[in-house]
Amino acid sequence: MLGNKAYNQSGHLEIAGCDVVNLASEMGTPLYIFDEELLRKAMAAYRNGLAQVVPESTVAYAGKAFLCSALCGLIEQEGLWLDAVSGGEYYLALVSGFPTTRIIFHGNNKMREEREMVLAEGVGRWVVDGEEELDTLLEEAPSYRHGKMPVYFRITPGVDPHTHEFITTGKVDSKFGFPLMEGIASRALQKAVDSGLVDVMGIHCHIGSQIDSLEPFEQTVKVMVDFMADFRDRTGFVLTELDMGGGLGVPYLDADLGRFPSIDDYCRGLGAQLRSQCERRSFPLPRMVIEPGRSIVNTAGSTLYRVGTVKNIPGVKRYIAVDGGMTDNPRPVLYGAKYQAVLGVRTTDREAHEYTVVGKCCESGDIIINECSLPSVKSGDLLLVEGTGAYNHSMASNYNMIPRPGVVFSREGKALMVERPESWYDLVRRDVIPEAFSTRAGANCDIEGGKR
Repeated sequence: MLGNKAYNQSGHLEIAGCDVVNLASEMGTPLYIFDEELLRKAMAAYRNGLAQVVPESTVAYAGKAFLCSALCGLIEQEGLWLDAVSGGEYYLALVSGFPTTRIIFHGNNKMREEREMVLAEGVGRWVVDGEEELDTLLEEAPSYRHGKMPVYFRITPGVDPHTHEFITTGKVDSKFGFPLMEGIASRALQKAVDSGLVDVMGIHCHIGSQIDSLEPFEQTVKVMVDFMADFRDRTGFVLTELDMGGGLGVPYLDADLGRFPSIDDYCRGLGAQLRSQCERRSFPLPRMVIEPGRSIVNTAGSTLYRVGTVKNIPGVKRYIAVDGGMTDNPRPVLYGAKYQAVLGVRTTDREAHEYTVVGKCCESGDIIINECSLPSVKSGDLLLVEGTGAYNHSMASNYNMIPRPGVVFSREGKALMVERPESWYDLVRRDVIPEAFSTRAGANCDIEGGKR
């Protein structure tokens, strides 16, 4: 099993000392469960590992992987910054009390409302993603209320990380950033420096996600340092920060354990490469910034389901249908992602069967695990799918009007609800029914105590 899990004397699976049978009884299913200790350990590993090789360094957690108000508090406690890619992520951090001076604000299409909020509330670094955005920012920068706007420029370094095409972002053909070709990135950077309206701190890149070797990262460091050194040689301006983004892959299956570099290996590898390349180009060592997300939260997270029906088609397949599905985990249908599962209560049945774990959505593609070896499963059993901490909660939807699960943080036998599960009322509370469309007497009745 992945992470800190074990069966107790009652045969019940525990996560960080919390009995999943009790969690299901008290908080319902489906339920996202995060091991708080694993979250903190991963954050500390990045923070300490990078500081050992590059003393001037910053770790910014990538909020797109998973974000809630309680996690913002945990991130602040661990001394990390936050990478926010939308007004919604920024707003969540803002109202949770997270310091805006430790937010890196991304996005390839920052809308007016988003820009106005950040200009008013402040930001640690604003990542400029394209030429039109730069022109708009230079017009709006004088209205920034917190001194001179600190900015990065996102560069597409042209490195192929050999991962899934949907999560590859650093190749030349990308919707993100300034390409190096034909001097496009260099001219934009020079324009910002010459304007005097923003504080040009450094450059940023992100080559992709779920990367299983250090070579693409090391290749990218060389490209980025060369760009910084060439810009200095041509203009005399020295960029003082380099943000390498994130992308370190993680195991989703027991069979993948040991396949990916460790956090320590990643930090040492990037730090050593940065030092080497800066020495080669006689360039002053910049502050190194990284933005890990998946590798902090994924193994720490699991999803607890209750089995509804078990269907056996003789000679074809056995199906387990759970009370969630592609609404709380769309990654299998999007990327062909593979997961593993364990039963919430240990069984004495030693005979294993092959099952396909499916959800309750009205889609044939609503498959969570295509092949899963488990003891006999029956209706009412609890099933825990491991490694769901990243991009499950973030990508969850209400397809088929299915409520999204709640979120629990567990540590040392104590579980805290940090996001309540949605109710049916939550699904309709934004609806407005004009009189012309009220077709029945009960259209405006109370639903779980709320008025439409």
